[in-house]
Amino acid sequence: MGPFRWRWPAALALFMLGIGFLVAAHVRSRQPLRHAVQLPTWRLQELAVLIRQQEEARRLLEAELDDLRRRVQAYQAALMEGRELTQAMQEEIARYRLVLGLVPVEGPGIRVVLASGPPGTPGAMPAVVEAQDLSALANELWSGGAEAVAINGVRVLAWSAIRQADRAILVDGTRTKAPYWIEAIGDPAALQAALAVRGGFAEGLRAVGVRVAVQSHDRLRLPARPGIEPFRYGRPPGAPQQ
Repeated sequence: MGPFRWRWPAALALFMLGIGFLVAAHVRSRQPLRHAVQLPTWRLQELAVLIRQQEEARRLLEAELDDLRRRVQAYQAALMEGRELTQAMQEEIARYRLVLGLVPVEGPGIRVVLASGPPGTPGAMPAVVEAQDLSALANELWSGGAEAVAINGVRVLAWSAIRQADRAILVDGTRTKAPYWIEAIGDPAALQAALAVRGGFAEGLRAVGVRVAVQSHDRLRLPARPGIEPFRYGRPPGAPQQ
């Protein structure tokens, strides 16, 4: 019995020593876990800061995007307004070009042909068409509502020069010869009525022996003027002298 009693406390001591070793190993094994658990906590805090920074950056980008969208809308509105203004200016320029005779025009109207005729009285000289006759007849047509007038294919305006040059007539510097024809675009009935007025200029021409033939046309085409001479002396008020 003596040896057994001696072995049992030794075995218990060894068992307790083993238990202690296991407990110590377990405690030491948990310490890295605590550190491992603490490390993601710091990282989560850093990630939270990064997320807040990213959210702030996203809000700034969204604000900048909204500002850019407003600018694009403003640019588009300005572009549309500019296009409308450009279109209006182009239409106005087209009207001015039409009024100034810089573009061909076509439409209904009348053609008046003037030719020298036999004298009204025996022994008199035959009637000859003169520059003042063409000028006065053109004015009659303007007064009757003509929108465009041409003499022998030369587009004339209110300030066109029609003058005598020996046996020819110069229309804005272009030499023309008989027979003379004046074309006018407008309401044919109104234009014919303007020339048919009793005691009017057309009747006066016939009285002196000039043959006047008036024809109505559904479609006439008048050419454009070659250009407009620039003003040498006239200028807008307040414009600097050149």
